[in-house]
Amino acid sequence: MTDVARIMAPMLVWLAVFSGVYGLHGIGCGLGWPDVEVGDWTLHRTALLAAWAAAAILQALLLGALARPLRSPRPFVQSVSLTLAISGLVATGWTLSPLLFATSCA
Repeated sequence: MTDVARIMAPMLVWLAVFSGVYGLHGIGCGLGWPDVEVGDWTLHRTALLAAWAAAAILQALLLGALARPLRSPRPFVQSVSLTLAISGLVATGWTLSPLLFATSCA
């Protein structure tokens, strides 16, 4: 893995998962998922929270990979890539947290 890829990967993954969850929200609204009950939640909220959990797991796996198997031999690149991986994980949690309490398709 090149140094540029190590540095760019965490935020590109965050961008992809944020865009994917945003798109899933639109698809769910268009298909009427908020009206389908699944247990205590709607299908829409269940799908969005599952996507959020998958995104957080993916970011955590990337952080772990950049810490060990994909570790850069250059200290500067290693510290920047780990900092951005932590930032990506925090950004995933923060930017998708409204899924917990916001209404869907209102």
